[in-house]
Amino acid sequence: MPTPIRWLIWSVVVGVIILTITTGGLWAWRTQVLDAPGPHSEDVIFIVEAGNGHATLRYRLKSAGVIHQTYHYDAARIMAGDQFVPKAGEYLLPAASSLNEVMDILHSGRSYQRRITVVEGLRSSEVVAQIMAMGHLSGTIDKIPDEGSLLPETYFFTHNTKRAALIARMQDVMAITIAEAWASRADDLPYKRVQDAVIMASIIEKESSIASERRMVASVLVNRLKKGMRLQSDPTVVYDTNPEIEMSRVITKADLKQKTPWNTYVIKGLPKTPIANPSRESILAALNPADSDYLYFVSDGKGGLRFAKTLDAHNRNVRLFRQIQRAAKK
Repeated sequence: MPTPIRWLIWSVVVGVIILTITTGGLWAWRTQVLDAPGPHSEDVIFIVEAGNGHATLRYRLKSAGVIHQTYHYDAARIMAGDQFVPKAGEYLLPAASSLNEVMDILHSGRSYQRRITVVEGLRSSEVVAQIMAMGHLSGTIDKIPDEGSLLPETYFFTHNTKRAALIARMQDVMAITIAEAWASRADDLPYKRVQDAVIMASIIEKESSIASERRMVASVLVNRLKKGMRLQSDPTVVYDTNPEIEMSRVITKADLKQKTPWNTYVIKGLPKTPIANPSRESILAALNPADSDYLYFVSDGKGGLRFAKTLDAHNRNVRLFRQIQRAAKK
């Protein structure tokens, strides 16, 4: 066989061998390193801080038990090139996620979503205290927001979100909610301004914990306003006290006579400001009350309310409530 042909055959054979070895090596690298399950048996929350370099990330990933070896990370990120650029944020790395999956997550920039639930009827000072006590937020809140300006709801946020920005978002959502509800309000309501509806909604919120009763509560309060009657709402009596004291305090006859800008047993009309941050349901109830002739309500002793059109009927309901109270204490 001529020498040139032998060299050609030899070159082809060597090329095939090299290609086979390379292909096999890449396959082994992908199956045994890139796509192999990670060593972590539980989900891991991992934070990439702005300015973290690869040396920092590989060490922290190894310390967190997410990768088998630091040099696996180095080799993988070199091979990925600009297809792997970790973004600052907080990430959820699922249990046993492979190195390839980890890199995809860190490259995506889709940070882990945390949540905060603001309970209906809290004061703004209580909401601020809740936010200040939460981790994974940054900054402070310089001023207590206006009462009634924060919509109670579940809010999602990412690591290092500014606390002030979260408050601003709650206020924006409240403003939109009120504007939409005001636009579809019922006719002939005794409100001179939008804020009056928010004040009424805050009273409704504190008076009833049952959403299905709130429109009826609204009708009672609206009917009393139209007739020039004092609202005589117990939650307004203790608004100027500490929130913790308010929750456990028993209202006395002296309290009912105490003149404050919120005590509706003394003042006529609505209080000076909202007494809490009302829910969307209470805002809708304030602007679309039920059609009723009721002027009174009192607890039924079982978590709900009893409504009455006359004072005599209301007094009977009050006596019944007190009987239930006494029986419960025995």
